[in-house]
Amino acid sequence: MLSRLAESFYWIGRYLERAESTARVLGVTRNLALDVGLNPRHVWLPVIIVSGEQERYAEAGQGRTDDGERVQDYMTWDEENPSSIVRSLSAARDNARSIREVVSLETWEALNALYLWMGSPRARAEWREDRHAFYRRIRTSMQSLQGIVRGTMLFDDAMHFMLLGVMLARGRRMISSRS
Repeated sequence: MLSRLAESFYWIGRYLERAESTARVLGVTRNLALDVGLNPRHVWLPVIIVSGEQERYAEAGQGRTDDGERVQDYMTWDEENPSSIVRSLSAARDNARSIREVVSLETWEALNALYLWMGSPRARAEWREDRHAFYRRIRTSMQSLQGIVRGTMLFDDAMHFMLLGVMLARGRRMISSRS
């Protein structure tokens, strides 16, 4: 396998896992903020820490971690934030587009459809109106996409590099959350 292909598959796995994980963390934290009488800073600061974005968040002028809306907007829509959902999906799509000749058609179509939906006014409207449904849609889309990948691609080196990316992204998130 060419190193270019291996690298792209690896990063597709990383970015897809990052998007799902970010949606999961935001959804869970949002529910926590509604259920528990904690100081908002104690609720939302861990989201920034776990994503490894403390320094960039402060540099972006965001600074305030007691504003859940601001944190959710940054972690969902900020194009400059490499951990944001929109940026992760865009990067996964770019990597898949660069290796279209070896990515299954079904994988490409599912990833591209999700990317296009994220760029649509419907996605923003759903995010504003029903945050729970929005984060659930991202999670289930990521899980469906992983199923499509496993169901339509060979279990060869390409699949192994993608799974390596997924597992390393999970491991990184686990280590960050314990620091």
